[in-house]
Amino acid sequence: MTPMRVLFASTTIFRPTPAGPTSDLASARYRITIPAQQLVRLGHTVQIGTPGPLGYPDAVKQAEIDVLVVSKSFDPQNEVLASSMKARGVRVVVDFCDDHFAHPVRGAHFRNLAAIADTIVAATPAMAESVKQNTGRDALVLTDPIEGPRGAPRFQPRFPELRVLWFGHHLNLNGLIDKAPELRALAARMPVHLSVCTTGAPEAAAIVSQVVAGQGGRLRGELVPWSLEANWKALSDCDRVWIPVADTPEKAVKSPNRMFESLWAGRPVVADAIPAYEPYSDLMPVGRGLDAGVSALLADPGELEKRIAEGQRRAARGHSPFACGLAWARALGDATDRPMRLNLGCGDKILPGYVNVDVVEARAGMRPDVVCDLHDLAPFAAGSADEILSVHVVEHFWRWEVGDVLREWVRVLKPGGRMVIECPNIQSACQTFLEDPVRNSREDQDGQRTM
Repeated sequence: MTPMRVLFASTTIFRPTPAGPTSDLASARYRITIPAQQLVRLGHTVQIGTPGPLGYPDAVKQAEIDVLVVSKSFDPQNEVLASSMKARGVRVVVDFCDDHFAHPVRGAHFRNLAAIADTIVAATPAMAESVKQNTGRDALVLTDPIEGPRGAPRFQPRFPELRVLWFGHHLNLNGLIDKAPELRALAARMPVHLSVCTTGAPEAAAIVSQVVAGQGGRLRGELVPWSLEANWKALSDCDRVWIPVADTPEKAVKSPNRMFESLWAGRPVVADAIPAYEPYSDLMPVGRGLDAGVSALLADPGELEKRIAEGQRRAARGHSPFACGLAWARALGDATDRPMRLNLGCGDKILPGYVNVDVVEARAGMRPDVVCDLHDLAPFAAGSADEILSVHVVEHFWRWEVGDVLREWVRVLKPGGRMVIECPNIQSACQTFLEDPVRNSREDQDGQRTM
């Protein structure tokens, strides 16, 4: 494989972190920073460029690259950059995740970018269809990745109030305003506490007050100022997530990210019907309205938790950062036929050339490529892995679990594939235990060494 040199160009604001640049805009993380991180793990060189007050710096305009990706763009400067890069022989890829083709200003910018592009990608099939209708060009569909901690499936409302969460970009609050009568109708039947996790205060605070006004205390609301940590906590604290969607063409192309992020956090969802939510409609109430949707959730909480778990498995299969990064690499021109090598239970040992898999979101600041329970390798198809490596992991399962765990790993392994399992030295562990049985049986790092 010849590594590609890739530049993502966007007018989004990014900020540095120890793990690389990130953004407070969710779609910028889904469409730029997370794919960029995965492309680096696949061996490619990636830069992220943003314009300053005087345009793009010379370091960006003169960068020696193979592929330019223009994403989250509302600035004509990107048309100039894309044209100049294309004249130099650079491949230009344009990504559309929002539908602004009908916008009086942005629409022309979108069409100009589409005309320059060698390849167009879109976040959803509905967005790809809009690209086709407005430009005559075909678009590859590259879905959004999962972000955030996986939570245990749970629906155990702590009455008397039902805790409802709305989260997202403040420009999506029009859906909450439009569907507020549904929320008030639910509150007439049972007290509701609405949390809204978003940016845009004080405008967002005014909207929350407007939505809950005049309900005699049966509908209470609070604004939770958005941050990643606040969003994950709000998901953990709520009973269910509500995703109302304004009935406008630009909302119809939206990604399923709020659906699968909620399920990934272990929470049930009631959502309005848009095409991206349909694959989850057999699991969650989609398009039924809020009151009927909540009634459906309350009908069988035990079965509901099983449906949440199945939603998590679907999200893991289709939306892992690794799977999304691999799709991006192929769209950008990486045709390498890579062997699939899994590093199961990687912890903070992130190995190059492997798909690093762990049940924990991060250890020592290191994040795996795929987060999943090693009892159930749902993100991986049967017979898909050329090699499985597992170093000091199997001893963390109960003895009676190991047979089923290994059968699941073998399911993923190709016939004739290679499995390498390293276990602790039992003689050394026993000797260490006997040296100080009290200390070495504790539930801490010392005890772990002799388990």
